Amino acid sequence: MGYTHYFPSLIATADVIADARKIIEAAPVTVCGPKGQGLPILNDAEGIRLNGFAAASQAHETFRLQGTIEPSHPDMWTFCTTNAMPYDVVVTAILIAAAVRALESTSSTIRSDGRWDNWAAGVALFEKAVRPLTEDEKVALELDVEAMRPARESNPSGGQPDLH
Repeated sequence: MGYTHYFPSLIATADVIADARKIIEAAPVTVCGPKGQGLPILNDAEGIRLNGFAAASQAHETFRLQGTIEPSHPDMWTFCTTNAMPYDVVVTAILIAAAVRALESTSSTIRSDGRWDNWAAGVALFEKAVRPLTEDEKVALELDVEAMRPARESNPSGGQPDLH
């Protein structure tokens, strides 16, 4: 399946889109639109859609954060498999922006196949482009990512469990 982030209740508000513009501008990687070509989509109606640079073999799955228009396939807007490609730093930084703006909501969560330390580059990019995170925000985000990691499943052979 690959390295995936899950964000079922986050949306691309005007503030998140403004943060995403700053993040993309400060990013150390080339960010493109869907399918790894053209420019990223950043607007209130469509939300955010971006990918890595396909011509450099740095694209994988399009990152989509829902805007005001209800998508035809809503479940496609709740996760993104970046496969740890270089654009993952931008995806995690934008997810941090959306999560920080939704911290008051009890329904907003982020899950990830990675651990909080895998998000260090995204935290650094968010802090460089937008603002430093408070200690309370860091703790809340870390608890969210770490607590919501996909569950370990037992190995049928009786050995150590596999992590998905």
